[in-house]
Amino acid sequence: MKTFLYKTINKLGYRIEKKRPKEYFYPELKKYNITENFELLFNAKVYVKSLDKTYNNFALKAHKEGFLVSFLDFNIYVESIEEFLILNEVFVTKDYNFISNHKVIVIDIGANVGISSLYFSTLDCVDKIYAFEPIVDTFKQAEYNLELNKTNHKVEVIKNIGLGKNDRTETVLFNKHSKGNVGFRGVLSPTYANNQNNETRALKIIETSKEIQSIIDNADGQKIMIKMDCEGAEYEIFENLSESKLLDKIDILIIEWHDKGAKTIEDTLLKFGFLVFSRDLGPITGIISAIKTN
Repeated sequence: MKTFLYKTINKLGYRIEKKRPKEYFYPELKKYNITENFELLFNAKVYVKSLDKTYNNFALKAHKEGFLVSFLDFNIYVESIEEFLILNEVFVTKDYNFISNHKVIVIDIGANVGISSLYFSTLDCVDKIYAFEPIVDTFKQAEYNLELNKTNHKVEVIKNIGLGKNDRTETVLFNKHSKGNVGFRGVLSPTYANNQNNETRALKIIETSKEIQSIIDNADGQKIMIKMDCEGAEYEIFENLSESKLLDKIDILIIEWHDKGAKTIEDTLLKFGFLVFSRDLGPITGIISAIKTN
């Protein structure tokens, strides 16, 4: 009877298909035994498989609106594809890896959900970390990740502020699925230009030199390294570091630039005696690494 029915429907120009779940087509995802938040796991499968391949003790479990991702000695809460991507950039391709014979203080400008600060905590040369994240939603997730790993991170303090050329309050676009793209760029970021569900958030900006000078004053002879990924604020931060002469006291920088090109930052670094390595990641972004030559 079933065969007759299918043939009749086909003759009429229709077709019956079995609607199979995504798990059916990706049996390798079954190993994680995930039923909650499976859509996120499915969409982030490339990054999940990459992390799993890199770390023998990798584990995953549904948690809140996302997942607790476990590897090394860390448990890290992520809730978007973007955050899985960041985990891969930081812990698989190791975009922020560096080695030094000296003890180093890391200043993490644009700490996002805390992934970069946790990575820096794995480096033997890093003594302590000072982190800054201006968006309150993102800051709270970073705090939560630091609390989950309170016995094995080196973050001295994380502050819910942004750095800039002067003290003020700004309003920026926000989307919980794209926290890593929040900043002064606004719709210059393709992520926000193409999203109709953007919200707004107020953020507090503090003059860069005030915060950095205080850290340097308490450095006790350690080298100073700045990681900067702040979605457009890097240009005014550099302007302030240059005018205050604090670049004379910085030893290492890793900076991601956006929209306005690398040249102004490169020229400033050369002026202050840095050896500069610069590469484009695309037409509107790139990474600059710099080390003081003397």
